[in-house]
Amino acid sequence: MAPLSESIKNLFRSEFYRNILSLFSGMFLSRVFPALFALVIVRIYSPENFGIFVLYLTIASTLSIVSTGKFENAIILAETQEEKKHIFWLAQKINGWVNSAAFGVVLIYILVTGLAECSFIFMLLLIPVFSFFFAAVQLVRNILISNKQFRNLSVLEVVRSILMGILQCAFFIFPETGLFIGAVVAQVLTYFWYARKIPETSWAGTFRFTEAEKKYAKRYIDFPKFSVASELFNFTSSQLPVFMVKPFFGATILGLYSFPHRYVSTPVQLLSTSISRVYIQKAQSLKYNITELGELTFSLFKKQFLTGIVPFAILALWGRPIFHFIFGAEWEYSGFLAQLISPWLFAVMLISPLSSIMIVMEKQKISMYYNITLLIFRIASLLVGGLVFKDIAWAIGLYSLTGFIFFVALGIYSLKLAGVNLANTTIFVLKFTILVLLPLILIKLWL
Repeated sequence: MAPLSESIKNLFRSEFYRNILSLFSGMFLSRVFPALFALVIVRIYSPENFGIFVLYLTIASTLSIVSTGKFENAIILAETQEEKKHIFWLAQKINGWVNSAAFGVVLIYILVTGLAECSFIFMLLLIPVFSFFFAAVQLVRNILISNKQFRNLSVLEVVRSILMGILQCAFFIFPETGLFIGAVVAQVLTYFWYARKIPETSWAGTFRFTEAEKKYAKRYIDFPKFSVASELFNFTSSQLPVFMVKPFFGATILGLYSFPHRYVSTPVQLLSTSISRVYIQKAQSLKYNITELGELTFSLFKKQFLTGIVPFAILALWGRPIFHFIFGAEWEYSGFLAQLISPWLFAVMLISPLSSIMIVMEKQKISMYYNITLLIFRIASLLVGGLVFKDIAWAIGLYSLTGFIFFVALGIYSLKLAGVNLANTTIFVLKFTILVLLPLILIKLWL
């Protein structure tokens, strides 16, 4: 027990892992509060109100992907406060112009079509407003990451989620628009509260692009050239089952898939996001010290692997009875689908944070080609499952297998970029996979 106890103590002595824990705590709480507010919200809004809200939120979130030209990632690569400030205002001005143009397009659409329904018009006009402030908050978040202010970042996430819950409840008097209004106002308040406290966000003094901003736009031109398209392809790829499962198999099957995906992917997203935001800042500081970067990355990879291998192996082997026991017989098939997607989600948990090394090493072009290829193969896997086998298990199984293979390939490339010895990594993975899986498989066979 002594070596284990000492390892845990060393873990908490490390600033790197303390930052991950701090950010994870904040991210966890930022998910808990919306769940608590949901107990109130479901009683004051109808399912139709939720459907409309999700639709407009998705449109606005998609617009926000392109609205900054992905220059927010360049903030993390910046080395001085002055450079961060110039990049922030470069991205913020692009954000303003793009969403102003979107606002103009919405106005023209309203005038041409002669829309008369006030709530519909108001929701359309709010789309670019949400997009602007959501993207602006992303810029602030990346400044906090760059400055290693992870506790402040955790507080930001919690404050934003609490504000959104309170405001969405407060605007219940507008049932058709209240959810979206609450989300918009929460973004606005969060941005102005934090922006006023960060030196890098102090007003640049002009709405025109300065010479310094133009210089950094040229320096980091690969972000708008490749990262915007890459992000859009990635977003589309992740939403494919929502769009393709329902036409092939119906709304009930979509629900049976969405349920396990939501509950299994939520902790994966929390852990991946927390680790990636801390790792990307540390990797940037070690960019020119490849030996130390390799050691840090391999150490992180091993800890993630050991954290995830047991729960995901149990889910892969006993997902069906676990879901039957916890959620009831009607959700047993969801447990079977959870078994199918568990290898892919394990790979996501393991590789997704480490793949941020591609931003540090400025491999945006490769990232874009990767996401395009992944999207093509994912579409093909769902089409084969739906049209050829006409079986949801085949469709989701092939979709999961495709994701697993691609994330393994991405992991190999990311580890290589970070200077990790791939032979040592392979030996480690094989050894602990056998040590964990073999006893569990024997137990399953015995049971």
